[in-house]
Amino acid sequence: LLRYRTGVFVGIVGSILIAVGGLGAGALPVVGNSLWAIPGVGFLARMLHTTTVTVFVGIALLVLGWLMLWRFCLPARVGSSPVLPMRAIQRTFVLWVLPLVVTAPMFTQDIYSYLAQGSIAAQGMDPYSGGPVDLLGVDDDLARSVPYEWSHSPAPYGPVAVGVAALISLVTGDAIGPAVVLHRLVSILAVAAAAWAITQLARRCSVRYQAALWLGILNPLVLLHLVAGVHNEALMMGLLLCGVELGLRATDPGRNAGHRWAFTGAAITLICCAGMVKVTAFLALGFVGVAVARMLGGRFRDLLLATALFTAGTIAVVSAVSFGTGLGFGWILVQGGATEIISWMSLTTDVGLLTAGTAQFLGLGDHTAAALSIARTLGLLVGAFWVVRMLWASFRGRIHPVGGLGVATFMLVVFFPVVHPWYVLWAVMPLAAWANQRLFRLAVVAYSVVLSFFILPRGLNLPPATVTMMYLMSAAIALTLIGVGWLLYRRRLTTGYTRQP
Repeated sequence: LLRYRTGVFVGIVGSILIAVGGLGAGALPVVGNSLWAIPGVGFLARMLHTTTVTVFVGIALLVLGWLMLWRFCLPARVGSSPVLPMRAIQRTFVLWVLPLVVTAPMFTQDIYSYLAQGSIAAQGMDPYSGGPVDLLGVDDDLARSVPYEWSHSPAPYGPVAVGVAALISLVTGDAIGPAVVLHRLVSILAVAAAAWAITQLARRCSVRYQAALWLGILNPLVLLHLVAGVHNEALMMGLLLCGVELGLRATDPGRNAGHRWAFTGAAITLICCAGMVKVTAFLALGFVGVAVARMLGGRFRDLLLATALFTAGTIAVVSAVSFGTGLGFGWILVQGGATEIISWMSLTTDVGLLTAGTAQFLGLGDHTAAALSIARTLGLLVGAFWVVRMLWASFRGRIHPVGGLGVATFMLVVFFPVVHPWYVLWAVMPLAAWANQRLFRLAVVAYSVVLSFFILPRGLNLPPATVTMMYLMSAAIALTLIGVGWLLYRRRLTTGYTRQP
């Protein structure tokens, strides 16, 4: 009990430090920053080095607290030794999330694009016809806070994401502080919905839900980027995973025809809504579809029937939402805008840049654009191959649809033209409910720990000397705190054992 409480407490302290440091080092708006009106916050904001170090120390403690709960959530197989009850996991999530609710946006400035796009839609304009600066004007407070690379880009998100942002814009009157908090609350509710779905999916796959929730929900990357960073992947994954669970419920033995149709319709609706946040979520329709095809009999004609059913359902839902929100189908035509940026975490981008650099070194001229285009196209073809392979394996019953979805998504992310640290969560969340190999868990833990420290709290690049100093100060303070804490913990543990009869 002491070990568990210590892990939770360390995580709480880390979350509080992140929240406090974020008031000064977070991705604050260019204008209209109501946070600075709070006494003391403006002073914190001017102490950029100190607040950034505070955030990194908080991340270190949050990661440590997460790792300390490992032993209470594993082993993963049902039927093994007792682990944390659901109520304890829920309490831990709430305690770690609460401090992050009212801090500034963290690790990215994407939230200001969401706010601007929501304002554009709320005013009756088309967010897919131009960028925030083009439609709101250069003097608009929201447009001025949008990152420069996106200031003239149409919204790359579907009508569900923009519709939610438009509703928040109407409720808050485009007040930045309240709008950020509401977006963050939506993210938290979506992560909670994903937690429910992961719990149900883990039980289907004979994996302990404690292990799945520890890896897929309490994961620091979820707290840092989906909650603190307010990325709309939270909304996408919440809708997607709930849709997958409802779709698989339609295939459960003993269901009557009415229930099967109701669950199938709900699954199609939720997954399509997830796809209208980010289009990659539509991939889940295929894996629920092959599960339904197997339920119908597993013959090739059953696969064709399921394909026709899901295609018709997708067209109906997408049309209803696109027209219902008043945003139309413009979102379909603006996909792919993110490929304009260079992402070093993208394998295909790295190959393209390396090829172009080699050509320049050999005196063959600058072929960067062509090399990137070829490498990215080949990467997408490789990713598509894995998607088809996993779909067929799921249809033949060689892999569970949840596992097929996770593997296919992972391969698609690996070969995607643009990759950010939190993109891997698209695959980790479903895989946490299915994959039970120790190597998988170790790989996710290693990736999550390292990438938790990778992005600066403000989401912007700073001079290398400044960044180096911040990391060194953070490491020194974090190690000191952890060392002192370890000595106190050992003393408390020893005292506790001594007092036992």
